[in-house]
Amino acid sequence: MNERICAIKKARVDGKKYFIGSPHVQMDYAKQYPQELCPKISHIEEVIRKAGLQTRKPKGRVKGGSAYLLYPAQSIRNLGYIHQSADFIGKKYIAGRTEPINIFSTSYYFPFKLYQIKRILAEKVGYVMEELRALWQKYPIPSVFRMDNGLQFRGTASGKRAVGMFLKFLLNLNIIPLFGSPSKPWTNPHIEGHNRVFNEKVWGKNFFTSPEHIDQECERFNQESLELLHFKYAECIINGNFRYLEKGQTLNTDILESVKGKKVYFIRFVESYEHVGGAHIIVLNEIVPMPEQYNHQFVFAEWDLEKELLNIYSEYQKVSTLVHQVKFSINI
Repeated sequence: MNERICAIKKARVDGKKYFIGSPHVQMDYAKQYPQELCPKISHIEEVIRKAGLQTRKPKGRVKGGSAYLLYPAQSIRNLGYIHQSADFIGKKYIAGRTEPINIFSTSYYFPFKLYQIKRILAEKVGYVMEELRALWQKYPIPSVFRMDNGLQFRGTASGKRAVGMFLKFLLNLNIIPLFGSPSKPWTNPHIEGHNRVFNEKVWGKNFFTSPEHIDQECERFNQESLELLHFKYAECIINGNFRYLEKGQTLNTDILESVKGKKVYFIRFVESYEHVGGAHIIVLNEIVPMPEQYNHQFVFAEWDLEKELLNIYSEYQKVSTLVHQVKFSINI
């Protein structure tokens, strides 16, 4: 078994596969030796480590930091069953072209994993919605959609408490929008980790000379991700009672069809600056004062659109407590 594990790992590396971690080694093992007991991930990792075949040295992370800062992990999990995140992978440039290349990435990270990347014309919400429409015809519409605080997602650079086009798009599909914590990408490791893989392996190990070459490699990357999905999560997808978009289904992004039961969530870190006037968080361009005792910790903000209230919670040992509430009217 150990010799086979090493051979499979080497074959993935030599074949210049984009995914060469233990889950993909386990998948190849199961396919090549279907009649035999499949090794556990922990065993594969131990064998690869002892054989000196690790392609990435594990980072010495300090554990417990997010818990110390009261990161609302349980509150995020409780939002819904299917979680998906999305991001733009900074602008890229290729030889012989002055126009930037824009890459959109999206990742399902619970209860199954799937990462997809696509070249788009520009970092605009219209192209994002187009890609998501196509994706959700094949794969489940998420319960929760997690994103950063970029203008493309929140909708306006100056307007306060605005429900922009992308938020209307999500809310009209009964998807819960979740904004990550500004300037803290480590709080969204699912998409950030995959984006690093793209930068290191797709962009860093290819010499691109045309957009078509980029599209080709993005598709190869996507197919490798899909291969693991079909191997590991096929039963979850087939037996799950999930929602999908119908082909040609009309989606309204001009108006918010209803506010009944609709909520938007924000992960925020309470900070204090003299020029702002004490402890606060910023939500959709609105400075929200916070009680001083919550300074330098995470909070979880819930914008109840129906009641036009911002409810702010602090989570401790997986228990969430309402600690602050302010009027938060909708600016459509």
